[in-house]
Amino acid sequence: MRSEIESVVEVMRDRYDEDLSLHVLADTARLSSFHMSRLFHQETGLPPARFLSAVRQEVAKRKLLCTSDRVADISVQVGYSSLGSFTTRFTKSVGVSPGRFRRLALLGQTAIEFTAGRTDDAPFAYGSFCGRLRRSDGQDDEPVFVAAIPPLTRNEHPSRCRRICNGKGFWNIDFVPEGVWYLQAVSRRTGGGKRPIAIASAGPFYVAAGSTVDVDLVLKSPSQTQVFDRERATIGAKLPELFS
Repeated sequence: MRSEIESVVEVMRDRYDEDLSLHVLADTARLSSFHMSRLFHQETGLPPARFLSAVRQEVAKRKLLCTSDRVADISVQVGYSSLGSFTTRFTKSVGVSPGRFRRLALLGQTAIEFTAGRTDDAPFAYGSFCGRLRRSDGQDDEPVFVAAIPPLTRNEHPSRCRRICNGKGFWNIDFVPEGVWYLQAVSRRTGGGKRPIAIASAGPFYVAAGSTVDVDLVLKSPSQTQVFDRERATIGAKLPELFS
């Protein structure tokens, strides 16, 4: 990453509670606002404002889980002047409101990572997926990432992803909000080439509250697999980076 942009990121992480305007950040990098914003987007993949918002949300999540501070106080501590703005952005980013995120901690880490419903009956508003993994390339010891991905029109729910230790056996994803979901699994395979991965793709499936949908996933090479939605299923392109 360019040193100018590294300095901007460092300021965001150290001074997230301040009013960090684009002008202030650009002065840190000794660049014009336009030039800094363009370089920042190129280097991080996000505009400065969205990156700063993500930093604030991560700090807020830690405070919600590790302190007893009121949500209103935490919103001020992470740089928001309005509780409403903080709640709206947190809910859009994480999938649940700040107060509900804190309550979900009582259900365990799995609930925190995978829930994103919109009602207050958290333990009862979701279903789940489970099934068996199979692969024909002999790479049974390779970890597999299984994701439940909503349709493009349901932007209010983020994807759920689980890392399964091997490619032979059972998998499950809990706390899946009621609605339509697709499944995709990705793992590494041998043989080289431009896409040395094995994938499985299935769906759509309707998950009802309290139900468990059983789906067996067979991992094959990308050329042998019909991906359900190439625009939405970006996980297949990104996961190989996790193996490096």
